[in-house]
Amino acid sequence: MRSWSIKLILALVLMMTVVGGALAGSEALEAKAVDGILVFESPNNEFKWWFDARAYIDMASYMDDGPLYYGEDDFDDADDWDEYDDEFSDFFDRQNSLAGGVMARRVRLAIKSQLWGDWYSEVDFDFAEEATAVKDAYISYKGLFDGTGQVRVGNFRQPFGLEEVTTSRNLTFMERSQGTEPFVVGRRMGLEVTRWDPMYRFSVSAFTGDIEDFTKEANEQVSFAARLNFNAIKTDDSVLMVGLSGTMQQPVWYDYDIKVNSRPETNVSDTKFVYAKYKDVDKYNVFGAEAVYQMNRLRLQGEYMMAKYQFLDDSDLSDDVSNSGGYVYATYFLTDDSYSYDYRDAEFGRLIPNSKKGAWEVAARYSFVDLNDEDVLDDGDPVRFGSSTSMTLGVNYYPNPNIKLMLNYGIVDNDEYATGRGDYKGDYDFNYLSMRFQTAF
Repeated sequence: MRSWSIKLILALVLMMTVVGGALAGSEALEAKAVDGILVFESPNNEFKWWFDARAYIDMASYMDDGPLYYGEDDFDDADDWDEYDDEFSDFFDRQNSLAGGVMARRVRLAIKSQLWGDWYSEVDFDFAEEATAVKDAYISYKGLFDGTGQVRVGNFRQPFGLEEVTTSRNLTFMERSQGTEPFVVGRRMGLEVTRWDPMYRFSVSAFTGDIEDFTKEANEQVSFAARLNFNAIKTDDSVLMVGLSGTMQQPVWYDYDIKVNSRPETNVSDTKFVYAKYKDVDKYNVFGAEAVYQMNRLRLQGEYMMAKYQFLDDSDLSDDVSNSGGYVYATYFLTDDSYSYDYRDAEFGRLIPNSKKGAWEVAARYSFVDLNDEDVLDDGDPVRFGSSTSMTLGVNYYPNPNIKLMLNYGIVDNDEYATGRGDYKGDYDFNYLSMRFQTAF
């Protein structure tokens, strides 16, 4: 973590502590448990503090239908094999397949506070994989448009896509879809304005780079994102929501390079087969469509995204480059449970089981990502960075609001160009079985 980031976080924490101390000196805070979360709140409801702690322990096992790396038999010319072997010899020190195991996927600690009724502040740290990273760090004012909107500034998930803006606590599957990962914006430093109504919600933002990417050696370029949602149906037992998202982006720094990649929905073996690095990018736009329908225990959800790239005049690539991806999934509760929908965020929230015996859920998802384009080079030759499809079956058990157990079985089909920029053998297909122990309090 950069030193300036540490100073920023410490300053925010100190600010919240000072405000809290001032309030505590005037009136007592009441401590109470709300669905398993410890909350400190003032009697007038204007001040509230709580912690958001999460730990995800993942394990996975992989089953493949062939070697992960190229072998000598894959080369017709012995000299070509020797050259490849010399360049990638470090890969052959490992087993020639994906490695399973156990890992701490996320270890989060967030400090959240409501101040003077309409002000909100959040600072979120991640301690997984023996590294400390700042995730959310922002301040927002929720009294905009007579209480029907907000403005926030800091580092947060930009308004683009449904699955991406949904917190990992509430995901149906262990990982977000490979069909949307290459195209979403993620967390960036920015300014966002949002307005909501029971029928619609829109959010627009201007943003630069992630909080961890800041440098004094170059100016950051400003990009824009927007998300619009319409609730065609919103009753006590059913929801039909459709939405559109879009971005107008430039490379954050003036190096004109961007990376577009995706992992196959399993993170224990963090291998990215579908991987592109575009050079000489002038600007690019990403468009997204989303739809979700929920009727009692059943929920159907899907998204489609497409990116269009424009290159500098002296680039070898034409302005016809496009990539796409998406997913559809269905989820059904075997118990008398369902997700709650919050139109102010246009997303589904935390599940609170209706029974002390907990809630059971089954789900299935199909996803695809395609980074191949047949008309991208000016000389007519295609550029192919790989495509992949995945089928995932999931079973989730919620014994209580704080614990979640997840089991996923995935079938991944990579095409011959999905080589991770040449690091792996193409057409590598595999299955995996993964499990997560999740706690959030």
